[in-house]
Order: sequence, then structure tokens, then C-alpha cells
Amino acid sequence: MRHFSCDLCGKDLTPGTDARFVLRMEVIAATDPSQLSDDDLDSDHVEEMAQLLAEMQADDADPLPDRKQFEYDLCPVCSRKFVQDPLGRESVFKLQFSKN
Repeated sequence: MRHFSCDLCGKDLTPGTDARFVLRMEVIAATDPSQLSDDDLDSDHVEEMAQLLAEMQADDADPLPDRKQFEYDLCPVCSRKFVQDPLGRESVFKLQFSKN
């Protein structure tokens, strides 16, 4: 049996207890579309793609170095918190001081 725990708070997410949420994220480098010219429309894109794929297969390097994928398991409480503030902006401004 696989063991799951919340990747944020560490809560045990053994099947049959609380629900488990899977968070999948992907970070991709943004490319701005350039303007098309008549030369772009006249070129053989199928041949260019075949050439690029052949170069990628010959090269052992990561074909998409500007792409990262992540997957996390979350408990229901952490899942709600993430959905409400996915970038963590609110939590940065909430300071929790101890009661002396």
C-alpha cells in the first residue's frame, strides 16, 4: 500500500481517511508571437519540424529546458488555502506573533 502525506502540513493521507488532492503545476517559458511574413507562410513547416525532432533525438540534452512540471499531494485544508491564495501573497503579509 502506498503512503501519502500532505506536502504542505505533513498530515497523513492514508486511503480511507480524508480526501487527497493532487496539485499539478507546469512552468513554461513564455514566447511572444512574432509577426508573420510572406516567407513564413511559404516555408515547409512539416520538414522543419522533422528536422528539429531529429536534432532533439540526436542530442541527449533536455529538449525543453524552459519547462518544469511539479506534482504535490494536499489535504483538504491545504487545498482550500492554496485555491484561495495560489501565489501565497496573503500569507506573506500575515505575521503571527506569540502571546507573551
